[in-house]
Amino acid sequence: MMSKQSFAEFAGITLHQRETKPRHAGVSMIIDTGYSLPVVSGVLEQFGHLVDIVKLTELHLTAPLDVIRAKIDLYRKAGVSVQPGGIVVEIARLQGKELQVLKSLKQMGFDAIEVSSSSTTQRERDAEARFVNNVKNAGFTVYGEVGKKFPQDDKTRRSDTELDIDETIAQIETLLEGGAQKVYWEGHVLRRIMGDNASDILARYPLATQQVKKVVDAIGQDKLIFEVSSMIPYIHRRAQQFWMVRNFGPDVNIGNIRLDEVQFMEHIRLGTWPVFGFGSIGDHPYMHSLEVNAGVATPTWWTDIPISA
Repeated sequence: MMSKQSFAEFAGITLHQRETKPRHAGVSMIIDTGYSLPVVSGVLEQFGHLVDIVKLTELHLTAPLDVIRAKIDLYRKAGVSVQPGGIVVEIARLQGKELQVLKSLKQMGFDAIEVSSSSTTQRERDAEARFVNNVKNAGFTVYGEVGKKFPQDDKTRRSDTELDIDETIAQIETLLEGGAQKVYWEGHVLRRIMGDNASDILARYPLATQQVKKVVDAIGQDKLIFEVSSMIPYIHRRAQQFWMVRNFGPDVNIGNIRLDEVQFMEHIRLGTWPVFGFGSIGDHPYMHSLEVNAGVATPTWWTDIPISA
């Protein structure tokens, strides 16, 4: 039987302490776009303790059912909540088959559902709240989502790069009141608001980031999962993930992490993985805090270095 003791624990190295599963803060939602069973098994063997939720995207719709069931079983045995991509449920709703599809998803082993309208016309808030409640009553954990991938008809935005803060807050509150456990914030909204890469983020700081913080202050950080698109280049993903940790701490909830990058995300949380483009604030901030504080990091080591440095 494999030991659950980590390399760091055995060696006596102290890292920033994080909640263990089941986590309520610092949640990592992984996006699975079609990884093979051996790859999933191998990643979970090493890093399954870092994965809280997995989203099997709509790309799985054309895969053999037995393979999907086997994959769900792998994740569930590793203590990972499994949901289909939001698009799967959006298609079912467009076809008027949501009840039939929910029943099938339950039979397949899914235990969570995402209620979103990221690729369809946004429904009235009351209708979404009722649907969330129905999904919850069907025995699923429900995750809502706000924002659309494209700015057209996105009620949460005044323009491509400006939030409608009041509307965003209202949509999130509706989903939570309907029974959603947490709410995903569409990554393509966040990257257009705060910036795509390090230089873009810093150029828009602080006004752009303050838009997001106003929503967080109104809702509560623990109720939100910030998505970072898996479709953009890795250096941009890393910058956006780092920026979430810099502003909201290591226990920020992050979504759409690629399965093969879960360990990178964890060490961005821990301040032991470099993030380029931000100057010294991205240079191993936990280690910097150890160095200047006699081997003991400050309680908020991720903000020790001023952004202007």
